[in-house]
Amino acid sequence: MATRHTLGVAASTLALAVSCLAGALPASASTSASLPQSVAIAAAPSASALPSDAEVQEAKKDKASTNAMITRIEASLASSRAELQRVETEAAQAQESLLTAGEERDLRTAAAEKAVEQLEYAKTYLEQSRNDLGAIASDIYRNGAGTSTLSLLLDDNQEGDLFYKAATIDALSEQKVQSVNTATEAEGLVSAWQEYADAAQNAAQEAAANYDAAAATANSTLAIYEAAIEPEQQLRDELIGHLATLKQKEEAEVRQAVEEREAQEQEETLAEVIAEEENVNVPEKDIFTIQPLTIEKPRELQQTEPEEETVEPEPEQVEEEPETTEPPAAPKPEPTKKAEPKPEPTKKAEPKPEPTKKAEPKPEPTKKAEPKPEPTKKAEPKPEPTKKAEPKPEPKPKATPKPEPKPKVTPKPTPKPEPKPEPKPEIAPQSSNYSAAISWALNTADDPSKYYVYGANGPDAFDCSSFSQRAFGKSGISLPRTSSQQFASAPQYVSLSNLRPGDLVFSSSNGGSSFYHVAIYIGNGQVVHARNPSAGISVTPLSYVNNLYPKAARY
Repeated sequence: MATRHTLGVAASTLALAVSCLAGALPASASTSASLPQSVAIAAAPSASALPSDAEVQEAKKDKASTNAMITRIEASLASSRAELQRVETEAAQAQESLLTAGEERDLRTAAAEKAVEQLEYAKTYLEQSRNDLGAIASDIYRNGAGTSTLSLLLDDNQEGDLFYKAATIDALSEQKVQSVNTATEAEGLVSAWQEYADAAQNAAQEAAANYDAAAATANSTLAIYEAAIEPEQQLRDELIGHLATLKQKEEAEVRQAVEEREAQEQEETLAEVIAEEENVNVPEKDIFTIQPLTIEKPRELQQTEPEEETVEPEPEQVEEEPETTEPPAAPKPEPTKKAEPKPEPTKKAEPKPEPTKKAEPKPEPTKKAEPKPEPTKKAEPKPEPTKKAEPKPEPKPKATPKPEPKPKVTPKPTPKPEPKPEPKPEIAPQSSNYSAAISWALNTADDPSKYYVYGANGPDAFDCSSFSQRAFGKSGISLPRTSSQQFASAPQYVSLSNLRPGDLVFSSSNGGSSFYHVAIYIGNGQVVHARNPSAGISVTPLSYVNNLYPKAARY
C-alpha cells in the first residue's frame, strides 16, 4: 500500500508539473479560440477515466484488482466513445440548422424584394388611375357635365342613329365609373402592399439575424468536434493498450474484440428501435417548412408601363398589316395570270417555277403534266415519252407491295433495340428506379478524391444531405437540400423492418422534430452515406447510424 501511495504522489506531481508548464504558455492559447474548448473536452475523460501506468501495473498483482481495472477501462472506452458521438451530433445538428436558416434567409429576402417591387407597381397603377380621373375632371370642367353628351345626341353630322349614340353615351359613362373604381382599388393596393412589404422586410431582417446566430453556433460546435477527435482517439488507444496489458494479449486482438463488442451493442440498439417503430407517428410536415407571413399577401400586379406602350401600337400595327398584306397579294396573282396566256414561251415559264425545281420539267410538255406529279414523284420522269405512258404508271401502283416489305422491315429493327436497353435496368435489385443513384453513391464512396465537408455541395466534397441529393438526381429524382426536408418531402414512409434498396434512413435526437443525418439503404443491412469529416464517405452497417429514426422515407 505504501508503494501505491508513493506512486500516486509521483503521478500527481507529474500532473502538476504538466499543468504548470501549460500555464506558462499563455501566448499559445490566444492563437485559436477553439483550443481551450478542445482541451476541456479531452481533459474531462482523460483526468477521470485514464488510469496511470503505475495503477495498471499495481492492478496486475491480483485477479480482483485486474478485473476491477478492466471494468474501469471498458467503462472509460464507452464514455469516450459516447462523448465523441455527442460532440459529433451537436456539430451535425448545428450544420443542419445553418442550412435551414440559410434557406429561410434567402426565401425571406426574395419575398421582401418582390414585395417592394409590387409596391412600386401599385404606386404606378395608382398614379395612372389618378391621371385618368384628372382627364375626366378636365373634360367635365371644359365642356360641362352634360354638354358633350347632348351635343352628341343633337349633332346631325354624326353617323349612326339615335340608339347608337345613346349606347355610346352609356359606354362613356361606364368608362368614367370604371376609372373611379380603378383609382379606389389602386389606393387600396398601395396600402396593402405597403403593409405587406414592411412585414416582409422585417421577416427578412429577422431571418438574417437567425442565420448569423446559426453560423456562429455551427462554427463553434464544429471547432469543438474537430478538436475532440484526436484527443479522444488517443485516449481510446491508451485504454486499449492498458486492456492488452491487463489481459496479457496483443493490442490488435484486444482492439478487434472491443470493436466487435461495440458493433454488437449497436445491433442491439437497432433491434430496440425496430421494436418501437410501430408506436412512432410521423411528425406533421408543416414543421419542416418555412411558414408564410401572418399578414395576407395582396393581389399581385404586372408592370403596367410596358403594357400600355404595347397596347397603343397594336391598333397601328393592325392598320399597317392589311397594307403590307395587300401588296404581296397583288404581285402573286399577277405572275399567275401572265403565265396563263403565255404558255407558248416556255423559256419565260422556266424561271418562274424556279422556286420549285420539280416544276421546271413539267411545264415543258403540257398542262397535263401537272396532274402527273400528284400520284408520286417516281411517276414524274416516266411521263416524259408520251401520254401513253400514263397507263404504264397505272400498273406501277403494283409497286405498292414493294413499299409494303419496307414498313415490315422498319418495325422489326425498332422493337429489337428497344427491349435490349430496358431489361438492363430491370436486372438491378428490387429498386431498379434507384440503380443509378446507388451505383453513383457506391462509386463515390470508393473514390478517394471524394470527401466530407459540412455544408458542401460537391462535386468533390459533400455532406450527408447533399450526397443523397446528388445520388438521387442520377436517377432523375429531385430531393430538397436538407435532411429534414428530404424526410418531409417523401411521398411514403416505411418501417425499418421493411427496408428495400433506395430507401432513406435518418438520424434524429429529438424524436423526429428535426433530422441531422441521412443515409441511403443499399440492401443486406448496409447503407452508403457521407458520415463525418473523419470517417468520410463510406458503406457501413445500418446499425452504425446513430440516433436512428424508426421510420424511413421512400421516394
